[in-house]
Amino acid sequence: MDRKSPKVPQSTATLTRGGAAVEPTLSGPIPVPPPPRQAFSEGTEVAGRYRVERFLSRGGMGEVYAAEDLSLHEPVALKTIRPELAATPEALLRFKRELRLARRVTHPNVCRVFDIGEHEVVPQEGGTPYRIVFLTMELLAGRTLHEQLVRHGRMPPEQVLRLAEQMAGALDAAHAAQIIHRDFKPGNVMLVPTPPAAGGLRAVVTDFGLARGELLEGDGSASREGHIVGSPSYMSPEQVEGLPLSPASDIYSFGLVLFEMVTGQRPFVADTPTATSLLRLRQAPPSPLEFVPELALSWEEVLLRCLERQPGKRFSTASEAMAALRSGEPTPALVKPTPARKRPPAKPSSEPSGTGSQRLARRVVAVLAPRNLMARAELSWLSTALAELLSAELAMGEQLRLLPGEGVVQMRRDLLLPEEEGFAAATLQRIRAHSGVDLVLTGAYLVQGREEAARLRLNLRLQEATTGETLAHLTEVGAEGELLELVSRVGTALRKRLGLAPLTTEQAHGVRSAMPAEPEAARLYAEGLAALRVHDAATAVERFERVVKHEPAFAPAHSALAAALQYLYQEEAAKAAARRAFELSSSLSREERLLVSARHHEAQAEWPQAIEAYRTLFEFFPDNVEYGTALVFAQVSAGQNREAQSTLEALRRLPAPLSEDARIELAAAVATSATADFIASRRHAEAAVSRSQESSQGQLAASALIMEAYAARNLGEPLRAVELLEESERLFLAGGDRGGAARSMLVHAMALIDTGRLLEAERVFVSAIEAAREIKGASLEAEALLCAGGLSCRLGHLSEGLKRASGAVELFRQRGRLSDMNSSTILKGMVRRLMGGLDEGRRLLEEGSHAAQVLFEDGYAEAWGRYELGCLLMDLGELAQSRQQLERALALRRARGLGAFVAETELALACLSLEEGRAQEALAVAESALSAYAALKSLDGEGLANAVKARALMALGKASAAREALERARTLAGGSEDVFIAAEVQLTGAALVRRDGGPSEREEAARQMQALATRAARDGMKRVALEARLLRLELQRETKAATVRKELLSLQKEANRLGYRGLLQRATALLGEK
Repeated sequence: MDRKSPKVPQSTATLTRGGAAVEPTLSGPIPVPPPPRQAFSEGTEVAGRYRVERFLSRGGMGEVYAAEDLSLHEPVALKTIRPELAATPEALLRFKRELRLARRVTHPNVCRVFDIGEHEVVPQEGGTPYRIVFLTMELLAGRTLHEQLVRHGRMPPEQVLRLAEQMAGALDAAHAAQIIHRDFKPGNVMLVPTPPAAGGLRAVVTDFGLARGELLEGDGSASREGHIVGSPSYMSPEQVEGLPLSPASDIYSFGLVLFEMVTGQRPFVADTPTATSLLRLRQAPPSPLEFVPELALSWEEVLLRCLERQPGKRFSTASEAMAALRSGEPTPALVKPTPARKRPPAKPSSEPSGTGSQRLARRVVAVLAPRNLMARAELSWLSTALAELLSAELAMGEQLRLLPGEGVVQMRRDLLLPEEEGFAAATLQRIRAHSGVDLVLTGAYLVQGREEAARLRLNLRLQEATTGETLAHLTEVGAEGELLELVSRVGTALRKRLGLAPLTTEQAHGVRSAMPAEPEAARLYAEGLAALRVHDAATAVERFERVVKHEPAFAPAHSALAAALQYLYQEEAAKAAARRAFELSSSLSREERLLVSARHHEAQAEWPQAIEAYRTLFEFFPDNVEYGTALVFAQVSAGQNREAQSTLEALRRLPAPLSEDARIELAAAVATSATADFIASRRHAEAAVSRSQESSQGQLAASALIMEAYAARNLGEPLRAVELLEESERLFLAGGDRGGAARSMLVHAMALIDTGRLLEAERVFVSAIEAAREIKGASLEAEALLCAGGLSCRLGHLSEGLKRASGAVELFRQRGRLSDMNSSTILKGMVRRLMGGLDEGRRLLEEGSHAAQVLFEDGYAEAWGRYELGCLLMDLGELAQSRQQLERALALRRARGLGAFVAETELALACLSLEEGRAQEALAVAESALSAYAALKSLDGEGLANAVKARALMALGKASAAREALERARTLAGGSEDVFIAAEVQLTGAALVRRDGGPSEREEAARQMQALATRAARDGMKRVALEARLLRLELQRETKAATVRKELLSLQKEANRLGYRGLLQRATALLGEK
């Protein structure tokens, strides 16, 4: 079974000579997006001199590859430069100037830079050529210091000292060559293994003068055109302020790196990178002894001197700092000695450290939208608006954790909560079990009067979920037009009752920012939120688009618009909305800013930044499981599977009931699926289903069931997968989530195909397409059409398959999903092949395969395209080219562990060997495929493999064994719903009768071939129709010679016109027989 992650796009074919089943591209509730595209693929020749061997990493400047210098036959590292960094001739000249100066630095702890080059890329179909600028440098084996710290935490002081001396030597050498690094950080230090006698690790500093570095020969300005360059966590204060730089700036960064190495912590941490960089301007760094009390005092002296605010107070060189560390003496260059600090007591190891440790005790509040007591629909928006404002009021100050609005709506649906002001104790207990809520705020409102005279009366009731006790019962009355003031008054009373500090002026302003200031925009925003929370994303998009026209600077509307567009699979528009929200987020609260930042980077597939934002959120708010699981998903998307497991361990260490949240198990199911550990993935998915069902979380259970079904499919249990997906669909529909149901339907249909129930799968696909259209999810509709188009072919509905493929191409094109559009192009090529349009099919398949390899690096689609192209070339009689394509497809599929598709490709190669006259080889390959299909419990596949085996045995003259294989094929697949497999079994049977059948058998076989040819011609299956006709003529050549010759001439002409050279040769040979 092919190993698939729920959101990794892939499209693959499943028949040897017939149609295809195309895997869905799911963007559903399991967020596992595909990795970002790479500039070069393995084997690419760059600039005529370098051959790429493998991808290594992606960083702020670009991508790094291991390559071979074909001129010198030496390994090198090839580092691309982001287009915007070398977009002009002036920028390229600056890079070359910096490269020349960087070459001055020759030191064993500095990575050598060799050259700068340009690689021209000419897109297909007349696209605009573009260039990729790259550097070549020393290839280093090892890991970065950043990776070491992430994996293992702080290092022993003696190891830090050894590595620090090497880094200091590198910095001093650069400074002596008049170069400032400007971006010295753990990510720019490689740790290269060395023999134990040499210390075990060699520290090598990279990117000198290349991270848009600064040269002492120039003016030393810290920025160009106002752009500050560097990594915020490791900048010097003067760098943050845009002041002139000196080597002292690198000394400051050196101190920050040493601080992190020896304590495992950064001295300055805030909620955003910008805030982190500004923090060093406002406060002194903490003592490293606060984090590691047993540390020698000399470390405190040296590190704090490195981190002096004024450059002149720091060490003059890095080696001077190391000398002070080695001597253990205080540093006299300080303006005034820093008194020895009392060692703080060590923290218990079981207690989480940092700001977030205080968050674990926060109470959780669910604010249910107040009920509208008037039967006036135009006032319903106030319900959502009041809930948003009350939530913002209570969340301000971060002393309480608010259940998100979408979570509250989902809870009401799952628990079927009535719209009431207050709940019974038993209901409150159910609410607590569902969402871990401590406090529940309910209410109702009444609007009396019209327009300017309208008065709003708001009643609120605050209850303790554990005991059912009513903590507050409040009533507030005000003018409808003074909604903010009314909420402020009632909010102040609620905060006082809960023991929360009064809001500051700045915080009160933040609450007002939760809703648009303009009344019409506020109404539209509230209506959009309400629509989105009941999965009506199309209405939500319409409302939010109107809001941003009214108030373009209202960041929450852009963020909500991005979420609604993402639900509709409108990725490019969603990215733009998320980007705009990020640009406008400065006025939001810290938590909201971080969340907007995380979602923006997630939408852009900027995984390092998304990971950093989610990590910061989780560190500040460890009681929010959603942030922890979002961090896991981002890490999985970035390929950081080990880091994802570490995050999961941190989630499991949370106190109960947080550690028992079903979302943790769902995240674990996704993470283990990404590493193809489907047994573990199923175990975690089952636990997620069980826990979510226990707490009545139907939508979460539906998502977990999809993951469990994926595991079941990949473990060879498609029937179990079908059962799970049927239940998933039911739960999604019960919760009103048509989009979720449609995603589940796509997987359901694929599982049905696994079991051979193609007609049932077709009905499910039709339902999925209808559901996608209902929610106006064009991208989801395109995915369904792509998958269903392949199934149409297997059912013999080639015209419908072509129509679906063309529809998918157009929808993907409109959405800018070019890789998926290319997969749909491959599907069109496959359909054209089956319909006899070999020239057009060849063109489409060659273009699609090449684009998949070169432009999109989509190995799944490339393998599919090359498989189809190999089959087409076999039909054309171009056997050598056919073998080349099929062997490439086989290698790609084997490399990805796609078992069913490996077997499919092997069968095509077995057929090719028969065409080449190598029957023994064909038999061996067919038996290999047969074993694979048997292990996968694929009856259709096993039947098809037996049919090919029978042909090989027949070619070897083993008639008895061939008939046994044929009978097995008929038993397994003779009644297959896949018309091409059923036809292959019939054609094989007729071929055996032609070779050694008696008169009555030949007559019956001829009749069957006539019926098959008629059906195939009616359905447009040209090759099947021609082969069935030819077999009938071969069977009748002795009894109806005159008629046969006339028909053979007609068949010969048609085979020649269409290009079926193998059939043409057989027909010509038959005409030549006497």
